[in-house]
Amino acid sequence: MSTVSEIESLKNKLALERAKMTDAIAAWPRQELERPFLDGWSVKDLVAHVANSEALNVKFAKLMLECDEPVQVQAVAADYPDYTGPFELDRFNAYMTDKLRGRSFDVVVQTLRETRDATLAWMDTLTPEQLERKGTHAAWGEQSVRAMLKVLVLHDKMHTRDIIKGPSPRE
Repeated sequence: MSTVSEIESLKNKLALERAKMTDAIAAWPRQELERPFLDGWSVKDLVAHVANSEALNVKFAKLMLECDEPVQVQAVAADYPDYTGPFELDRFNAYMTDKLRGRSFDVVVQTLRETRDATLAWMDTLTPEQLERKGTHAAWGEQSVRAMLKVLVLHDKMHTRDIIKGPSPRE
């Protein structure tokens, strides 16, 4: 029988993937962090996107604990009054990237760190039963709190790979 709870296991995975991302970011020279390389996105854009996505998805997971089967689009629409038209994930990501580009790299990295710290602290308050709570995600349909936390792990992993495989900043 495992002595590590599922919540602790998820926290460990989140910490590991974030450490990998931090290492990947550190491999880039500072002057290259705002150079577009991935469909017009820079390392700074990716980092801002990861932090913002985590904040939004954890906010939704928390809402799943407060309400029975919340619908994310309805729950957060008021936070983005200038986002118009039906929700489309790629369009929303582009909208948010444009909004976040004005932040300095230092602020973006601080937000990344603070967001993960807040996520891990919140996870300390969860019970195994709460991982089962559900809601309807804007892009992925019905999800549980557990699934949203797993998405954070996968999202970090995906964008860490993007940062690593980007055009070599050292060439």
